[in-house]
Amino acid sequence: MSQSHEKTSFWVVIGISFAAILLAYMLSFTNTIHSLELKLIDMRFDIRGPLDIEDSPIVIVKIDDQSDETVKHRWPWPRAYYASIIKNLNEAGAAVIGIDVMLDKADIDSSQSDDELSRALEKYDNVVLVGKILRTASGDETVIPPYSKFLKNDSPWGLVAVDSDIDGFYRRYLIADKYRDSLYASFAALLLNLYHGKGKALKIENNADHYLLDSLRIPKFSGSSMLINFHGPAYTFRGYSFDYIVDDEDFDLHEDFDADLFSDPGDVEFGIPPGLKYSGELKDKIVLVGSTMFDLHDNFPTPYMSIKDTAGNESIVEMPGVELHANAIQTIIDEDFLIQLSQTNTLIILLSLVILTFLIIKFLPTIWSSVATLLFIGGYILFAIYLFAENNIVLEIVNPVLVIAFSYVGHTLFHYLQTQQEKKILRGAFAHYVPEEVVQELINNPDKLQLGGEERIVTIMFSDIAGFTTVSEKLTPHELVVLLNEYLTEMTNIVLENKGIIDKYEGDAIMAEFGMPVPYEDHPHCACRTALHMQEKLVEMRKKWKAEGRPELEARIGINTGNVIVGNMGSETVFDYTVMGDSVNLGARLEGANKIYDTFIMISEFTNEHVKNDFYTRSLDFIRVKGKTKPVEVFELIGDRTKPLESKQIEMLSVYQRGIQAYRGRKWNEAIDFFDFCLNINPDDSPSKLYRKRSIEFKFNDPGEDWDGVFTMTTK
Repeated sequence: MSQSHEKTSFWVVIGISFAAILLAYMLSFTNTIHSLELKLIDMRFDIRGPLDIEDSPIVIVKIDDQSDETVKHRWPWPRAYYASIIKNLNEAGAAVIGIDVMLDKADIDSSQSDDELSRALEKYDNVVLVGKILRTASGDETVIPPYSKFLKNDSPWGLVAVDSDIDGFYRRYLIADKYRDSLYASFAALLLNLYHGKGKALKIENNADHYLLDSLRIPKFSGSSMLINFHGPAYTFRGYSFDYIVDDEDFDLHEDFDADLFSDPGDVEFGIPPGLKYSGELKDKIVLVGSTMFDLHDNFPTPYMSIKDTAGNESIVEMPGVELHANAIQTIIDEDFLIQLSQTNTLIILLSLVILTFLIIKFLPTIWSSVATLLFIGGYILFAIYLFAENNIVLEIVNPVLVIAFSYVGHTLFHYLQTQQEKKILRGAFAHYVPEEVVQELINNPDKLQLGGEERIVTIMFSDIAGFTTVSEKLTPHELVVLLNEYLTEMTNIVLENKGIIDKYEGDAIMAEFGMPVPYEDHPHCACRTALHMQEKLVEMRKKWKAEGRPELEARIGINTGNVIVGNMGSETVFDYTVMGDSVNLGARLEGANKIYDTFIMISEFTNEHVKNDFYTRSLDFIRVKGKTKPVEVFELIGDRTKPLESKQIEMLSVYQRGIQAYRGRKWNEAIDFFDFCLNINPDDSPSKLYRKRSIEFKFNDPGEDWDGVFTMTTK
């Protein structure tokens, strides 16, 4: 160090050290630092590895895709199914049963089915149902219990809502939650109370840093809820498909699958093992019944996201909600709680770190002090990993490391702090700790960082893969992710090439906007050009996918132009730059309306008014979307006029339009002739087929003078 550094006052260095603690403490409240700390907890789970659950009393009954195929009803299933599974599980000796399915309303198809479940709940007193406390953004709270018919025998029910951390991952479990003056227990707490033979009455306390479950002290993490000690990735706990449990002589699966496996006594002589009713595998178990189906969206990202198959291939899989409960219950059963140090102990550690950092800086030359500081940081991280793996202690990493770094940098840059310029240099040294989440327009217009927005006319596009659920069922999760990423990458590139922005992805769906953030006039044209290019690209991709033996994806697209609110929506600290308004909702409806006409690009009359001279379009219908009374004329987008159509196709479109006019004028015979002409040119033209069919039906059943020709959509 320079001579001036050697003469630096001891008390100034101590002051810098305390300033480092204060700065690190303040930064710990930022979203970026908090998220990083959470990711480092996940890292410790990965390093420690899964825990042994060989003797776990928990068994999961999976409401999975297999069961949805083999039972006779599609989801949602009749309540009688749950009555059957409760009966069979009790016959197999299950200690307690948790139904992780919201049953808060009457069965829409059969009150008799509700009665069957109600009788089962009255007969067996070892079943726990689920409910939740619904909280709105405005602060309103509502308790949503199970359907009253299922509570006749005071059947216990617990809360199942789980909150994500700031990064969207799920690590914590709420043991109890307060609503007004009442404390509601969680699903896990009630199951454990029954499992331990304490009946339906549960003694629970919610204290500042812990819960008391009878005499068991459950520590809280960050003063809110228990940190789950995850035992492994998804599907770690032993599980059986729902259909395997209900498959007895009284329950009929589809003919190809109905083998009465559950109640099969087996045959020792022929080496046939008994079914679960007699095997003893469910005896005295905590059985959780819950969904693992991808389409039901009851899956959550957790610290364990990676699963390897038998071939060693790794894939990313979210954890079913029912297994979150299983991990929480196992944590409590084992009393294997993850412990967070008190604020006093944390402060002692930080003071120790700044003192040691000061000693390193004071007694070592600059280069060696740098090396020693890096080794010090590495040693502290290894110590935190060791405490987690061996003692279940969750030691903070980011905040202490920042304290060490700030102490070191603060001391070596002390002489710069005497001037304003030196302060700027110091802030520059720390700049990489500050999150950079501001897009260029917000940089140019800082006032737009405020919540709210402005009215503007833009064009909104929604696209969705046709039959995505069917496609996803045929692929492994890894294959699905690879295919979906390939599709989304190409579609996104086309949006960006045509001056659009991606608002969000929702699974296989894309929401994009044109005419923002920077306004420009031809946004309807850009959106239409994007849709056509997307369909052209999909033609190429389908050839490639077919050659590779993969599903050939098709996408439907809806486009609308209209007045929306453009701006930042969300909270004061976390917000999203997006659009809101009826025009957005209409665009979304148009994407789905393609199914009715078997088309792939549908645009509204508002978009068509802008682009009709530059693109080939044809009227499809006047439709009234769900939730609206005023009809909207919708059009099929066919092509760009810079690429002229063949003469026969142009002739067909002209005759088609005459057919539409005849149809709307109730001239059914003329309409049929016109659409027959269109189908002679193109036998696969779906709109012509549809209107020919409608015209024939109306010919023999005329709708009358008051008919307005509007088609009303009954679904979204």
